[in-house]
Amino acid sequence: MENMIPRGNWLDDGLFRTFVREVAPLRFGSWSLTDVEHATSVLGWELREPKEVAGQVWRRFAPRKGPSAGYGTLIADASEPEQLRKLNVRVVDLPADDLASAAGFIRAAWWVMEEELGPPTLWGGDSGPWMLWRRPGTSILVHSHDGGEVSFELLPSATDSDAAGRGYSRGRWRAAEPADLPPASPDLPGTTWEQVEKCLSETLRSLDYDTPFFPGRFILHLGDARDPQRFVQCWSQDLSLVVEATGHLHRPDAADPARMAQNGWEFSRSVWQCRFPDAMDDPAHAATAARMLVEELRQLGVDLAGLSYDGTMSGRGRGFHLDLPDLGIPRFDRPAD
Repeated sequence: MENMIPRGNWLDDGLFRTFVREVAPLRFGSWSLTDVEHATSVLGWELREPKEVAGQVWRRFAPRKGPSAGYGTLIADASEPEQLRKLNVRVVDLPADDLASAAGFIRAAWWVMEEELGPPTLWGGDSGPWMLWRRPGTSILVHSHDGGEVSFELLPSATDSDAAGRGYSRGRWRAAEPADLPPASPDLPGTTWEQVEKCLSETLRSLDYDTPFFPGRFILHLGDARDPQRFVQCWSQDLSLVVEATGHLHRPDAADPARMAQNGWEFSRSVWQCRFPDAMDDPAHAATAARMLVEELRQLGVDLAGLSYDGTMSGRGRGFHLDLPDLGIPRFDRPAD
């Protein structure tokens, strides 16, 4: 095995596809070190000595006796070094030359995964977009991060979806069939409009950046679950973000034209909207959009105690419901039409 990460059209030689076929059948049992060592030794992989890194214990596979598609590392918490949390294989380890190249790397990996394993169970974003497949005893995650690097991870099947990805960013989002999402929370601890705006900004930033990778499209509704006419919404359109004060169609008295125009809204086809081109590349757009949406929710008389959200993500021939664990307001699962 070459001690290198494939570059360029890195899937052309079938290396990644072969790797997927080799590791997909692995079963790690309790995910103890002994379990994982036994399973990977069947593939000819050999572990080096452990090393503690920032409160974790890393065990790397020897470069020439490890995964052929990249660098492999077993990761455990230092408090439980024999109980493994993930097997990470970095299959692309350098940032791409540009965003298009980064998207190409991660999409190519997803295409192979979908061809080999079928449609994913879950999409999400956490310092980069990811897709997750649930398999017997194991979940498989492929995600992009740090400007186009790509990791393939094997996780215990019991791993909560919130732990997928890198796990430290704000604005996380998940998209799946309703049965594969955590139950909607009927109520959450009290919050403020300022907190809602901040969390919404972080969430929109993640969605704006991650969605074009699939490529996909999201739509998000925010409003009073008890009054369906009091709501605003936003959606992605290619690399852009569109926000709309839809509730003013039903309550035009709350929309002062001078105020709306001063705040950046434009009146188009009987509804107030604002478009942010290239929102994927400019996080400031997410902050502005969040401020505008929150202000109109307040103008529409939405009660903070009744504020909720619902949304969908579509792309690659799939349609999923959105779950936004960092938004801080309840998800309202609307009944199917």
